[in-house]
Amino acid sequence: MLNRFQFARLRGFRRGKKRAAAEEARKRDEEKRREAAPQRSLTREVEGGGDRGSPETPSNGATSGRADGGITDGWSGNERIEGLLRRHQEQRGLLSPETLGPENGATREAVPPPPTSDRVQSDVVPVEDSGGTSTEVAERTRTVAAPDGGASSSAATSAADASTQDQRVRLVEGLAATSTARVVCIASGKGGTGKSVIASNLALLRARRGERVLLIDFDAGLANAHLLLGLAPPHDVGHVMEGTVSAREALVEGPHGLKLLAGGVGRQCLIDPTRRELDRLFKALRPLEDDFDLIVIDHGAGLSYSTVAHLAAASTLLLVTNHEVTALSDGYALYKRAKLVNPEIRVGLVVNRAPDERLAMDAWNRFRGASHKFLGHAPELIGWVPADPVISQAVQLRKPAVLSFPESAAAKAITRVAAWGPMDHARTTTPFYVKARRALR
Repeated sequence: MLNRFQFARLRGFRRGKKRAAAEEARKRDEEKRREAAPQRSLTREVEGGGDRGSPETPSNGATSGRADGGITDGWSGNERIEGLLRRHQEQRGLLSPETLGPENGATREAVPPPPTSDRVQSDVVPVEDSGGTSTEVAERTRTVAAPDGGASSSAATSAADASTQDQRVRLVEGLAATSTARVVCIASGKGGTGKSVIASNLALLRARRGERVLLIDFDAGLANAHLLLGLAPPHDVGHVMEGTVSAREALVEGPHGLKLLAGGVGRQCLIDPTRRELDRLFKALRPLEDDFDLIVIDHGAGLSYSTVAHLAAASTLLLVTNHEVTALSDGYALYKRAKLVNPEIRVGLVVNRAPDERLAMDAWNRFRGASHKFLGHAPELIGWVPADPVISQAVQLRKPAVLSFPESAAAKAITRVAAWGPMDHARTTTPFYVKARRALR
């Protein structure tokens, strides 16, 4: 049975498909009408040529001409059709007007078009900018090779032009890639694996290195990142979704300049948001990418609609699990889903709360073996974090373990996790939340 939110989402999806199909059919009909209009006009002119009566012959015996298009009334049927065809080509820009003009009353001959090597075609390649609000157009100009002896030189010119324009496109994409924040998603299949502890400590360590870091708590309705950091934010993600405040106004500052966008606690709108609500939220979060170097997104357990949309847009995922078979099974399901919606995503695995290294490596080997057997690929192992009682003490103190107990085994292990290299390259040319909004559709 579908609940009312799922039914509304399904109904909206079906309506959207119908509208898209109708719009596509309308565009095809318009293109057919535009293509058929010149042919119908030409047919009418050819068929109506014989009904205009006999041409008038002036007293000096010369043939009178028509001013509209230069078609001579005294022409025979074949000549009239040729003239109409030339005028039709002129109107469509296939021949220049100079090739159709009469010369001293003589019969006009169409000048052949210039050689193929002189014609230049232009390909327009849109490149999305970092703000997602404008489009830079890189024009690649290539010369079509002539069928005669100049083919080799034309091919060389074409290759040089293509190479230059390819470099220009790569430069534009590179500039766009350096203007938005890197985004790292942290998720787990099963609840209780310590994902939020890893996310909050990792974000804090990165902020302490001097990076501008934003932590977004997307654990819908059950957020606790603000408790782990000892903060009391007046606004959360739910207020941003409702439009009460902007995303920048909802941020609060934590230790070492870390910014937090808190998740809502017990808010109904965040438990099962509709596609339209998530689209409005993602649109509101988009400007934050221009303000930070790194955005860490702490997802809730499981595979919610918002989590899958984020995974479809992300380039880097940090998957947190532990040595228990239930956690490994749910983590495998999340990894499988992430690779299904985004085959290019890079996934790193953290075995958290492991009693010792032997159990941690055993859990990793089981996860890797199942992934290779059934999927043909596996994530990479980032490391493991031991079960340490100081984590519980840090939670009670509402102060992250890397600050309250920096010499503990757990804090040192999390520090090694925070140094995972792919997080330094977790950036795409298209802004993250632009891709996430596309994934919703």
